[in-house]
Amino acid sequence: MKIAFVGAGSRIFCKNVLTDILAFPALRRNATIALHDINKARLDHTFKEMELYKADHPDVLGGVEFEATTDMRSAIENTKYVIDAVMVGGPECLKQDIDIPMKYGVDQCIGDTTSAGAVFRALRTFPVLAEIITNMKEVGYNAGTKNCARPLLLNYANPMAMNTWYCNSLWPGSTVGLCHGVQGTFKQLHATYIGASAEECSFLCAGINHMAWFTELWFKDGTVKDARWQDAYPIIWKHHDEEPEIEGDEKVRWDIMKAAGYYMTESSGHLSEYVPYYRKRKDLIEKYKGNTNGFNNLQHGWDLQFFGANSDATEVEARLKPKSMKFKDTPSEEYASHIINAMETNQPFRLNGNVMNVKGALITSLPADCCVEVPVFADYHGLHPQGGIELPTACAALCTSNTMVHKATIEGALAHDKEKIYHAVLLDPLTASVCSPGEIRAMVDEMFDANKKWLGWFEN
Repeated sequence: MKIAFVGAGSRIFCKNVLTDILAFPALRRNATIALHDINKARLDHTFKEMELYKADHPDVLGGVEFEATTDMRSAIENTKYVIDAVMVGGPECLKQDIDIPMKYGVDQCIGDTTSAGAVFRALRTFPVLAEIITNMKEVGYNAGTKNCARPLLLNYANPMAMNTWYCNSLWPGSTVGLCHGVQGTFKQLHATYIGASAEECSFLCAGINHMAWFTELWFKDGTVKDARWQDAYPIIWKHHDEEPEIEGDEKVRWDIMKAAGYYMTESSGHLSEYVPYYRKRKDLIEKYKGNTNGFNNLQHGWDLQFFGANSDATEVEARLKPKSMKFKDTPSEEYASHIINAMETNQPFRLNGNVMNVKGALITSLPADCCVEVPVFADYHGLHPQGGIELPTACAALCTSNTMVHKATIEGALAHDKEKIYHAVLLDPLTASVCSPGEIRAMVDEMFDANKKWLGWFEN
């Protein structure tokens, strides 16, 4: 079995995912892991660290080989699973994504999902994703054969929905988008708001990436014999009534739950960008900001500051010298390793993944053939999404406003049509809350000009 990691220079995330994979005994027998990045210095750091990990634990990792290459096609050759965590353009482009819209009054906190900045982040990323898909088709596992297993791309790159949709437009069924929003939110719900263990709670969560809704949330008291599953939302509301300060850093998320009736998966800093209600006036930002200095404080350009602080090459080289590494025998909640283990061992695993809403069959109240986030089961035969889900009207409407941005972006990219990209930003709820159509056109023109280095393909 061969696994490729594209974007291996994202050292901490790459290391976490790879050590997750190697925590499964079935995945470290005769396995090759190919690391790829265009930044050779960062790639070498990751490679040395993984080689050290193997050297520290030869008894369990003797069957694993690591490779490092700047040649993507070589990394993907004969690969069954490709994991990507790419970010094209780095902090310089993130700064453009944040600064140019701000000139027009569009205040973004993160800019990686649906907003004006996210649209151009997607356009910069699409050529890399197209190269990955082409290589998977031409030289990946079972290349050139029909009616058999084929490579799977596990995409971690944002903007998640747009990237996953684009890949599946190029090769249907090739890609699943993975995020930890569902796992993280479920932990917050059961541990903080319900006050119960994960084993005492169950849920159904569906929608789109960064805006999936816990439409069913159940609790069963493990200390009571023959306890029955019950609706957990009344418990949450009771806790809120008794301790309203429980909202803490999540004032936006709680406000949306009060409005739509259900809790959703993305933190307040992110969520404030996906709807038109919170970032159009300074007094609203002040009212709904959290209690800390993180992104839930709704701070302008928070993600840019984070990446900028972690991008200096000299600093990175100084603090990334590999040290002895303890063996991880229990994988984290990131989905990639669990999916691969399920597909290699036929031990089913349930996740919430980003897949295509083919013929509108998965979430019936969202547009057909958009990218949705739904429960998915993995086994030998691949991925099996759960269908027939109907979101409440308010939840579906808020999701649909975002999927239209995604749709126009994909259409514009496939047709190399700048007018469609203008339409994508025109439809963005945050941008529409503060800009006229003429102002949006001027902003899009300026962003195209600023991204000339990365969007030459768009002119062809």
